[in-house]
Amino acid sequence: MAAAEFTPRIPEILEARRKLDRRGAAAIIREDLHNGPRQGDYWQGISQIAFQLGEMNLALEAAKRYAATARLDMDHVFVYAYALLRVGLLDEALREIDILASTDQVHPAVLHFRAVVATQKGEFKEAEAIAREAIAISPAPVQWLTLSVSKKFTPGDPDIAQMEAVLPRVARAPADVKAQLLYALGKAYDDIKAYDKASWAYSSGAAIMRAAQPVPNAEEWNAFVAHLISGYTPETMAKLTPSKAGGERMLFVTGFPRSGTTLVEQILTSHSQVCGGAELNMVPVAMIPATSMDGEASSMFDVAEQNKSYLTAGDFLYKDAIGYQNRTTSVDPWGDLGRDYLMMVEERFGPDKKAIDKTLNLGSFMGLLLHSLPDAKVFWLRRKPEDCALSIFRMYAQPGTVPWTYSFTDIAHFFRAEDQLYAHWSQMFPDRILTVPYEALVSDSETWIRKILAHAGLPEEPQVFEPHKSTRAVATASMAQVRQPISTSRIGASESYKDFMDEFRRAYYD
Repeated sequence: MAAAEFTPRIPEILEARRKLDRRGAAAIIREDLHNGPRQGDYWQGISQIAFQLGEMNLALEAAKRYAATARLDMDHVFVYAYALLRVGLLDEALREIDILASTDQVHPAVLHFRAVVATQKGEFKEAEAIAREAIAISPAPVQWLTLSVSKKFTPGDPDIAQMEAVLPRVARAPADVKAQLLYALGKAYDDIKAYDKASWAYSSGAAIMRAAQPVPNAEEWNAFVAHLISGYTPETMAKLTPSKAGGERMLFVTGFPRSGTTLVEQILTSHSQVCGGAELNMVPVAMIPATSMDGEASSMFDVAEQNKSYLTAGDFLYKDAIGYQNRTTSVDPWGDLGRDYLMMVEERFGPDKKAIDKTLNLGSFMGLLLHSLPDAKVFWLRRKPEDCALSIFRMYAQPGTVPWTYSFTDIAHFFRAEDQLYAHWSQMFPDRILTVPYEALVSDSETWIRKILAHAGLPEEPQVFEPHKSTRAVATASMAQVRQPISTSRIGASESYKDFMDEFRRAYYD
């Protein structure tokens, strides 16, 4: 069929989603891909919707068709390359970039892409060299931010002076651009133990980011969490039809960012019986049929919103869960959702071995997640609040992803919500949730790695005790730390920022 004769059925897809019919929405996309042409600019939007439905293969195929529409156009190629990067296919993403013309290969955006891939692979020397090549062409803040991840700064480092010289030139740049340079400077100052300067750089970057976007209402979120968990009790959970999905392959790692989740993921993925791990963001997608039917559900499919991480993709209250169970005709309603999730995992990692999901905010879905996958296990990381809060505040977050990280007060309020979720679910599922204290894990790693393996049902293997030697790609903010031997060096890191942390302590403890 010619591209001019074909129109993807986006309104029908969105209507299916509005009706909480995730499978139906995916089926329409599948039919459109089968019937539609191999090229077309509209495939970009279809790819984005497919990703939001958890349909990785459909999303990649649509992105590939978009790229084929203008094969050597950088913007078209980037859409497919970033889609591949998003699902961990780094080598395939690089091959896509390789097709660009030689003149494009020295474009700062292409160099940045290559540096990001090298960083995720743990090839920090290569990443640094590529970032420097990009800086020589255009000293954009994003290049300095990439460089800051790739290296450790030392006193008198000329890179610090160069960043300081660039800072006045970006005074009128967009908020995220200015913030990138400030976070890079913060990292540099922290490396050389110039903590007052680091505090200034991080605070300045965070203030810019917070002022440029809607501020989350942390008090409302705390109230919502209290309402959410109040509906899930042993008595109410007993009214949900048992699931037959199993899910023994799934190991969920949760906790706040920078609490040690990537380290536990790295330990587990070092095992020969584990095929991979990532922040999959598929749990709320699989649970779409069990969310609320109120509100404008289709708004999450706005193309401009595709890269944003939502606090939830729905309410997932108990009343909505029982509503789903009552209206479905399935004899295994929760098994259906569990199998949908497992299908998404299989598309990402294949059908064999155990897999890790460390999606943020799993605590909001924990009741339905563990009910739908009755054989899955959970590792919940807990870390000293001050140290964790500081590490989160120092983390550059893309606009719209985790906006509560730009304020110590917001961080404290979200910590309180996390405390509620942890206390509730760990009490309800004591045999399925293993609490892993970060300080104990890094102080007595052998003992805790054995506990982790035992909870996962995995035999001991020598390589899991040296997880830093794993060559897997890591895309989280901890990508540099997990390439180093397990260390206690970050315990008590907040002591160097003692006065700086007063705002957090007042908001969290008072």
